[in-house]
Amino acid sequence: MPANKTKAAAERQEIDPVFKDVLTFNFRQLDVPIQTQVEVSRLPRTMDALVILKLVRLLEKVRLETVFSYFRVYNQVEFKGKEDPLTRAGYRLILGRTNLYLGEEDISAKEMTVTIISARKPRKVLYQCPDDVRWEKVGTGHYVSTDNLPVHLFVCNELVIEPKNYPLLLFAASKEKFRQFVEQIVEEDNTILIQYAHFMDYKLTEEVLEMAGKQSTYQKNIELYMKKYGKVLLRGLSLEERLRGLTEEDLRGLDPETREKLKQLIKNQDEKQS
Repeated sequence: MPANKTKAAAERQEIDPVFKDVLTFNFRQLDVPIQTQVEVSRLPRTMDALVILKLVRLLEKVRLETVFSYFRVYNQVEFKGKEDPLTRAGYRLILGRTNLYLGEEDISAKEMTVTIISARKPRKVLYQCPDDVRWEKVGTGHYVSTDNLPVHLFVCNELVIEPKNYPLLLFAASKEKFRQFVEQIVEEDNTILIQYAHFMDYKLTEEVLEMAGKQSTYQKNIELYMKKYGKVLLRGLSLEERLRGLTEEDLRGLDPETREKLKQLIKNQDEKQS
């Protein structure tokens, strides 16, 4: 398998669950139901997420309180990470899943929207494929296709740092944009998003917390973070005991990035004790 495809597959395995978790948390804060990994046919093809808004009050709430001001009743959301860029072929596969869903559920295209969240700006798709799809810029980091079934594209690197964009800014590929975002949520003491930011870039997030003099404030949240994403399930123990209680077999079961985070946490504990 080519190196770029291997990287993309690795990112989807690691980052996609975080994206779906962030999206689910965001909509559940609004009491809006959301489904992830939605099968659209008997073929092994799934949508990343699907938001169904049959109640007018929920539809209005989402339109008012999130970046998705254009949502309709059925709303497909797809994620493309920095190592898994949006390509022309990928774009067509997304629309293929859309049309499969419309056919399977017998839904009118007028009732559905498609949204693609892209960590990077997909320049080839935006500017070099006019025969396949044309795009209009409707806001900072927000593009919409001119197809019969409009597709909305958000480029995380370009989004303005404001609350409505926070769930998407977590996935910005630009280090500078991500740092600016983390500085903002640290200033606001946004505990939940800081936990997610730790997972996306642990070292950078810790640097920002330390510069803000808030590192110790969030140390207690590391245990929750590791329970959720580090697969450390030894309940009832302190953080130090939990880390030191891992066997070699446990460590081998973790992905490389998580192993490095565990090592860093153990090192931090040792430095505190000394």
